[in-house]
Amino acid sequence: MTAGVIFPAFVNEYNGFEESLLSSYGNNFNHLLEQASDILKFDLTGFDFSHNNFLQDEEKTQYISYIFSCSVADILTRLNVKPSLISGYSMGIYSALYYCHSVSFDEGLRLVKNAWKIIAGITAGGTYGMGMIIGLEESDLMTIMETEGEIEICNRNNRHTFIISGVRKTVENVLAESKNEGALRTSLLPVSNPYHSRFLKGCLKPFEAVVSELEFPHPSFRYISTLDQHIIETSEDLRNEVVLNLSEKMDWAETMNTMIKMGANVIFECGAGDGLTRNSRFIDGNFQSYSINKFEGFLKSIR
Repeated sequence: MTAGVIFPAFVNEYNGFEESLLSSYGNNFNHLLEQASDILKFDLTGFDFSHNNFLQDEEKTQYISYIFSCSVADILTRLNVKPSLISGYSMGIYSALYYCHSVSFDEGLRLVKNAWKIIAGITAGGTYGMGMIIGLEESDLMTIMETEGEIEICNRNNRHTFIISGVRKTVENVLAESKNEGALRTSLLPVSNPYHSRFLKGCLKPFEAVVSELEFPHPSFRYISTLDQHIIETSEDLRNEVVLNLSEKMDWAETMNTMIKMGANVIFECGAGDGLTRNSRFIDGNFQSYSINKFEGFLKSIR
């Protein structure tokens, strides 16, 4: 079996089983919470998987998602799981780079923190958001958006699922109009920033200054860019990917297609939730996807 590992972005719901799973592998999640709390200068150690506390706070949600994915990545490393290909969905890039040893835990955490801080400065005074639309053709969605402005398609999850990003009121209008035009499902995402859109272009220079301070060793595994699907092999490519990841449109559907075409037939979602795994049902190809609640099944499939 040829394994691929993918890293989700910000997860805002946990089911409660995650703690026992981590504990069964002697994992260091609580230690990483302590380490992160020291770096961030506020306490994360009270996070509870069952009660999902902290997760009404968007910034803390990002840190918890990063820490959890890193914890699972540590288990994979300890079990000597060596995937052929990896990629990070949106802000999942930071934990993905941790797994392939291109950033340390502390460096990745600081990237999350600095990205949040810089974006907050750029978007101050505005109200932004993102939405998901399932069941429309891209051409139909583009027609709806033509009359709205201040919005753009920022990602294609699969051939019938699109993510939009922009001014919140416009996002809400497009979601409502898409539903009227026959979309199977629309939803406003629990984020306040317009990721992967032109509205964050102002982040490029300040974030580039932050990123330039890191060495970014060559990734231990082949890393597929979500922006143009090339294989990232150099430190400079990694820097560019991290910087552009905030404001450039991504194409997750094509990223998955590339991973499958390159031979991945077992794919593991390294993080909480199963959003990317469920999305995989609408990606063509002969492969099997596993989320964290099927972790044992994933391990068996690659042995």
